[in-house]
Amino acid sequence: EQIEGAVATIQDFVQSVQRSINFALDDSSGRVVVKVTDSGSGDVIRQIPSEEALQMAENLSEVRSLLFKAEA
Repeated sequence: EQIEGAVATIQDFVQSVQRSINFALDDSSGRVVVKVTDSGSGDVIRQIPSEEALQMAENLSEVRSLLFKAEA
């Protein structure tokens, strides 16, 4: 009985969380982005890598391009 109760509690929790995992390719960097979203509202709960990290990678790529152009 205790095990059945624990299993039921876990199932209820998992169903109540209502989360989705989405995989996408970021157009500017070509990196895979993983987003955990709320199934009901569609709000992004977590994104890996973050928007800030993607922007930083894009900025570094631009700086690298400028440095190579300056050296040529």
